[in-house]
Amino acid sequence: MSVSLEKIDMLMERANISYKEAKEALEAHNGDMVEALIYLEASNKTSGPKRTAAQPRPRAQRPENDFFEDLKKFFAKMHKTSFIIGNSSKRILDIPLTIAALLILFMLPFSLFAMIIPYLFGYKISILDAEGKNVNVEKTFHFGDDANQKSDEDRMTK
Repeated sequence: MSVSLEKIDMLMERANISYKEAKEALEAHNGDMVEALIYLEASNKTSGPKRTAAQPRPRAQRPENDFFEDLKKFFAKMHKTSFIIGNSSKRILDIPLTIAALLILFMLPFSLFAMIIPYLFGYKISILDAEGKNVNVEKTFHFGDDANQKSDEDRMTK
């Protein structure tokens, strides 16, 4: 008797067995899934935890370095970082970087213009981490590769 591929796949998934074992069990029991499962359980060929119909299927475990955990840590670190407009004697604006990023994003045309204004009046824009040190944006995000940087430096010295 020939057994359908769907039944073999279903038995493989339910009993966690190989294709060959599923096919042999179904052929031995004339394609009856229930009898094949009972036979496999009785002969201890099924692997994995046994569960009753009332027990739900186990959920897949999330990986340890979950994307959302990383995102949460990123925003927490970003919120501890300060966006500052000022000079050596006076700070005009000192807000968390998350707020500054949102303002820049939602008011994009105006914010690009507003980013130039402090420089016209002798102020500078700086980003300080949680410890109060300046953040070097180029090193943090690795803009460009070393080959391009060297070629740019060569053009500037000529």
